[in-house]
Amino acid sequence: MKHSFTLSLLLLATAAFAQTEKGNSFVSGNISTGYSSNIYPKNSPNKSGTFSLSSGISYGKFIKDDILWRIGVSETFSRYRLESNNAKFTNPYGSLSISSSGLYFFGKERWRGFVGGGLGISGSFYNIKQSIDGKQLTSKERNFSIQPLFEAGALYFFNKHLAIQLSTTSNTFPLNSYGLSTGLLYWIKPTSFEAETKDLSILNKGRWTLGVGFDVDTRRLRNNLANQSSNPTQSDENETNVSLQIGKFVKNRTMIGVRMGYSKNYSEVTSTPQIITKRSMYRGGVFMKKYLFATRLTPYWEVELNYIRNNQEQKDASNFSTTHFNTFELRPNLGLAYLISNHFLVETQLADLLVSYGTQANSEYKNWSANLSGGLRPNLRLSYVF
Repeated sequence: MKHSFTLSLLLLATAAFAQTEKGNSFVSGNISTGYSSNIYPKNSPNKSGTFSLSSGISYGKFIKDDILWRIGVSETFSRYRLESNNAKFTNPYGSLSISSSGLYFFGKERWRGFVGGGLGISGSFYNIKQSIDGKQLTSKERNFSIQPLFEAGALYFFNKHLAIQLSTTSNTFPLNSYGLSTGLLYWIKPTSFEAETKDLSILNKGRWTLGVGFDVDTRRLRNNLANQSSNPTQSDENETNVSLQIGKFVKNRTMIGVRMGYSKNYSEVTSTPQIITKRSMYRGGVFMKKYLFATRLTPYWEVELNYIRNNQEQKDASNFSTTHFNTFELRPNLGLAYLISNHFLVETQLADLLVSYGTQANSEYKNWSANLSGGLRPNLRLSYVF
């Protein structure tokens, strides 16, 4: 029987932004760390674990009205270790990046757009060490790059201090986007538009909520290493997720409800041999949520209990296998809700503790895991209230 225990921690500092006027400035930072360890039976010689740490800080200042200069530094370090009988394997990796850019802001009231560019300098290393029967094998690699940076995006203000940002960055112009990011920003000085005073009854007893979610994700990874004797490989993965939430306010600002979800994942590794994996996941659960204030912007706390059924099929040139996993989750979390009107609200999760227990069909495999995370992240949920 194999037992696994995983613990990871993510802390992300809030970004603090001021108005787009000369002299105003902001500072933002992030730090994240993770640790995982597999615990094997007493008679097993295997030991393995992973540690990671990443952090970053950036500073920006408006040198003129609507013109921002920004500088940032970030680092990443990770280390994987495996021991088995007379063999040991470690794979440390690290990177350091420095960037400087200028951004031009435009717009007024609740909407602000921005465009700009700059320069990024980065270096990375990895150092693989392997020991088999006392024989030491090492492999080292160092990389250094200087690249232009181009960025464009927009802000939308929920109120005088809180805004959501969507941006994309690229190393080429015109923009050939390689990533989209979104999150919440806190502005130190209030913006110029007037605060709204409309009374809202969206959180009152007796009302119902309906929320839906849909997500499609496609990824491709190509591995073609000149110093390796193996054939080049390419990994393609497609994932689709749909979800539904129904809730009722049993008291003012207190809601209970159910959540259901389905996701489908297909991955294909083009190599020798070719490997195809299909996964389908069904999720169901109940929750209780408490909104702390009857204001347009309010924090909330929530507790979820979930059951997840995960079916998996895998095949290559000579094998075909099927299995399924059962997972039970306890998930308390904290977040912020913004009441758009008497019929719509949007929420984002700020902190989350996930404790789960999983089993595999026709196997002694069991898995306990605990994950703690926090920060301003792109996990917005829109609900309709009736």
